[in-house]
Amino acid sequence: MQKSSSQSHLLRRLLRKHRLHDGVYVRVAKRLGVHPSYVSKVASGRTVSPEIYRALLKELQRIERM
Repeated sequence: MQKSSSQSHLLRRLLRKHRLHDGVYVRVAKRLGVHPSYVSKVASGRTVSPEIYRALLKELQRIERM
C-alpha cells in the first residue's frame, strides 16, 4: 500500500493530537501481536507496515469519536 501525503499528514496530525492519550501504541500492538516499539516505528515513518498503519488510523479515529 502506497501512503499518500495526505494520509501521512492525517496520521501525524492525529498522533500529535492524541500523543498524551495513554496506550495507543500498546493497544494497537496487542491487537496485532507485535511489540509497541514496532508500532512506534511505523507511526514515525521509520518502518512501513500497511496493516499497522491502518490499525493506528482506526484506533486514533476511534479516540476522535469519544
